[in-house]
Amino acid sequence: MPNVKLLLKEKVEKLGDVGEIVSVKPGYARNFLLPNDLAVMPTPGEIKRIQKKKELLEKQYQEEKVQAEGIAKRLTEVIKIEMNSEAGEAGKLFGRINAKDIAEKLNSQLDLEINKKQILLKTPISELGEFDIKIKLHSEVTAQIKLVIKKTE
Repeated sequence: MPNVKLLLKEKVEKLGDVGEIVSVKPGYARNFLLPNDLAVMPTPGEIKRIQKKKELLEKQYQEEKVQAEGIAKRLTEVIKIEMNSEAGEAGKLFGRINAKDIAEKLNSQLDLEINKKQILLKTPISELGEFDIKIKLHSEVTAQIKLVIKKTE
């Protein structure tokens, strides 16, 4: 059977963005895209309606980007964030500092709303020292801070 052309109403991973006309297998269209309201037949009226939605989403995306850039600027002005933790003689922490701990510290100290999922931390920190922490604020905006972990006196 020939492929079906559909207009995407939402962004679909590995297929396309809002407003794109895509060619898919009839079963994929019938069983997934259409029932989940992710796509419609590309009539002139639908194309016009989806285009307006796409423009609104683009405007919202740009506003979020500007807001994220503002937060990134605030974060770069803060040179270091310090945290105290219990540690042994060799500098190993008794616990670990994870993304949730870092997000809570940033939110309380700088009055921000950063989610733990925005903190790009490969593994929890388990020793004293200075660490560069990346924070993904937007798909195009990433900030970096220095985190200093000191031993609790």
